[in-house]
Amino acid sequence: MYKTNNKKPPSCFLSISCTSEELPFWQPMDHLAPVVLYDVNPFAKEGVEISTKFHQTLFYPEFRIQRVWRIQNPILWLHYSLKKKQLSQELGGAGRYPEERQLFHGTFRDRLEPIIKQGFDWRIGKTHGKKLGNGIYFGRHAVGAHEFTDCGGDNKSTRWKTHIFYSKPLQFQSTNHLQASENGTAISDIWSLFKYHSHTDSHFMLAVRVLVGRYTMGKPSLLRPPQFDERDLSVRYDSCVDNVSAPQTFVIFDQYQAYPEYVIEYQHCINNRLRV
Repeated sequence: MYKTNNKKPPSCFLSISCTSEELPFWQPMDHLAPVVLYDVNPFAKEGVEISTKFHQTLFYPEFRIQRVWRIQNPILWLHYSLKKKQLSQELGGAGRYPEERQLFHGTFRDRLEPIIKQGFDWRIGKTHGKKLGNGIYFGRHAVGAHEFTDCGGDNKSTRWKTHIFYSKPLQFQSTNHLQASENGTAISDIWSLFKYHSHTDSHFMLAVRVLVGRYTMGKPSLLRPPQFDERDLSVRYDSCVDNVSAPQTFVIFDQYQAYPEYVIEYQHCINNRLRV
């Protein structure tokens, strides 16, 4: 009979600090809060970096960022950090790390909550087909990810309407779903936040940290990356791409290779009219 160990596990099992450091922009958060979203200051370094990368292919003023949220999910970050460590060991360790990129992922408003709380799941919400394999797709540029967003909960809408763009930023008050704090906003009901406290005509995109590692050309029949070494069945590529020499689209088959880092809320307009 196995003996039951009633001792509490070491604190390192309960903290992400034992496997990796927190991201540089993270704010202190309540250990009881599983997920926290923070408003990103558009004039701070991280706000400028996200905005600049977004507008490299989705040009202002046709595309206008309304708000950026930083996602702080310690459990997802722990999984991501452990996966990074595993891939590093497969490369031989000793300071060798897998290639890591910040990529974009377009999604629908009603799919934000499960991604923010639980990460990506290739088994649900597939709208892109399987051109490069049955996995999770990310774009190098925001313009590619925009094709997979919806607006107002209806991705088929082609309505046009007038809109005042330079309105005062949304001010959040403490409610049953939303608890405001000095440094950010702790979210207990993310769906209510994006449904009732964001612009109804907004698109949503995620900026994601992705461990692309060693990649090769994808194909529709893939359920996991191809073998890296034909002599060793246990060694495989880490991701697939649309073009090995100049990849624009990446596909991963392990959800822990991606950490959703930011939610970008933005609007698409032409000639000062909102396109939805």
